[in-house]
Amino acid sequence: MANHIITITGIESNNDLILSDDGLTTTQAGDTVTWLINGNSGVASVTAITEIDGVDVFDPNPVPLNSACWEGSINPVPPASTITEVYTINYLKVGDATIYTSDPKIQVNP
Repeated sequence: MANHIITITGIESNNDLILSDDGLTTTQAGDTVTWLINGNSGVASVTAITEIDGVDVFDPNPVPLNSACWEGSINPVPPASTITEVYTINYLKVGDATIYTSDPKIQVNP
């Protein structure tokens, strides 16, 4: 079981997050995914990481470990075929109380 570390390195002009995996994480059943906020990213905190629709990729759902780190596990039951799902990261910018969203993808291989 691998741990996939995704670093939030910045914010695009359209408010999408700049992620170290370019917005697509490739995983397998039972893997762990860890999101880290780079101190110079402009992101103050992540407020939620949720699935949008489709297959329940995370089991259990991602939770905060501290103010700069979230962690979730990929469902331990492998899919019958490769699936790619969009999920949402809700976040706050430094000095701004507005919640912004970014929708990267996660791929789970059988």
